[in-house]
Amino acid sequence: MPKSAALLCAAIALANAGGWLFDLPLLISIRPSLPKMVPASAALVFLAAISLACQARRRPLRFAALASGAAVALGAAVMLLGHLTGLPVGPLLADAFGSQGAGSLSSTFTSTMFAALGMALVLMVLRRWTVAAQALAMGGFLVSLLNASGYFFRDTFLYQVLPGQGVGILTTVAAMALAAGILFLRPRLGIMAAVTDGMPAIRIARRLLLAAIGVPLLLGIAVTLALDAGLYDPGTALPLLVWGTIVAFTVIIWRLCLQLHEVERARQHAETELRRTMQELHEADARKDVFLATLAHELRNPLAPIKATAQLLGRVGASDDEQLRRMSGIIERQVDHMVTLVEDLMDVSRVRSGQIALERAPVDLQAVIAAAHEQVRPLVERRNHACRIDADVQPVWVLGDAKRLVQVLANLMNNAAKYTPPGGELRVTLRADARQARIAVQDNGAGIAPALLPRVFDMFTQAALTPERAEGGLGMGLALVKRLTEMQGGSVRADSAGTGRGSTFTVTLPLADPATAQPG
Repeated sequence: MPKSAALLCAAIALANAGGWLFDLPLLISIRPSLPKMVPASAALVFLAAISLACQARRRPLRFAALASGAAVALGAAVMLLGHLTGLPVGPLLADAFGSQGAGSLSSTFTSTMFAALGMALVLMVLRRWTVAAQALAMGGFLVSLLNASGYFFRDTFLYQVLPGQGVGILTTVAAMALAAGILFLRPRLGIMAAVTDGMPAIRIARRLLLAAIGVPLLLGIAVTLALDAGLYDPGTALPLLVWGTIVAFTVIIWRLCLQLHEVERARQHAETELRRTMQELHEADARKDVFLATLAHELRNPLAPIKATAQLLGRVGASDDEQLRRMSGIIERQVDHMVTLVEDLMDVSRVRSGQIALERAPVDLQAVIAAAHEQVRPLVERRNHACRIDADVQPVWVLGDAKRLVQVLANLMNNAAKYTPPGGELRVTLRADARQARIAVQDNGAGIAPALLPRVFDMFTQAALTPERAEGGLGMGLALVKRLTEMQGGSVRADSAGTGRGSTFTVTLPLADPATAQPG
């Protein structure tokens, strides 16, 4: 915008100079009956265009912009002084209206307007005075607009006062372009920030501002054209203009109020969502702290028996085979536990970064259940649980990654065994219909509190550790179960009647195409 305004002002100034040089009336006053743009005004316009162009560069030429802007302000002030004193300014004279020539001073109105615009250009270079500069530019734009209106409403008092002072239409256009260019030099600062921001309320205010400028002007044009066409007498024109303006602004403001209402509702909703998100972030941060503490606890627990067993190995003779086997079993179990923890951590990291690649093939879910049961059998037997498998007689084929499906089911069965008091009951059920297979892992153990149930699949979520829950997890297993199941086109759901009333986890998977279900 500033560059375009500078280019337009320079073009007007050069065209006007050419008009005086080659006696082309069109480039001097558009129409002979209108006031002329004198060379003194063209010089002010050209200097202002230079200052505006220097400031609109990516790397502004501050000194050149300051010098040319100051020249505009000083030159206009000197011309204004010449009008007030009646003294010549160099070769220029203050001529009476109607006798403007190449040696005429710019009119008092033009001189005042360009003194303000020149000062605005200087203040924009100084930066700290951006608001004052924009205020001067806004005043120059509105006065120029008023002057332009005088040309349209030809027989009005406005036309007699403003153009009667010798402000040419070309000068008016150049002043409007210059003022607009100054305003948009720093659109995000000062008074312009109120109408250039992208916020919804600012967009609405911008429309209202455009309506405030455009509606009266357009209605005035319409009323004037109708008056010229003889549709009504001049006494009716003013009431029509006032009434039309009131109606137009009522409709516009009412509509914008509705939009502001919607914006306010959206803002309130956004604030509610922000508060909810902040609460979730605080909870996630708390879960992270619990996770780190639990991880340290879980990694430390196996180290004590490993260290004690290692010390015993140093003292036990090689002939005591039974004790050696027992200590070897302790070390193996504890190392397996640590390996499981590390593998869970690695799997979570790979899932979150999208690095897990599934090897999908037809898989019999009965074989998956059998493999998962074999993995958790030591824990089930150690805690003296009864585990029953209730599956269909026929194979149930799905298209998935067998290793990851076993991991999903083993994780659920492992959780059921850990969170069920010794001597509990576990049940794994496999059912299928025409489209889906469902595996339900049910226990009569600790259950899930209603407040925890909606977040049970979130990362690091776990119930508080109690003496009955000595084998707590890291809060990653169920999150991993959910992600691995969804990656294979399935879903998982948790149900519980409450704390101490057991829980059921149901994995649902789409059946494989019967034509390609069985391998081989």
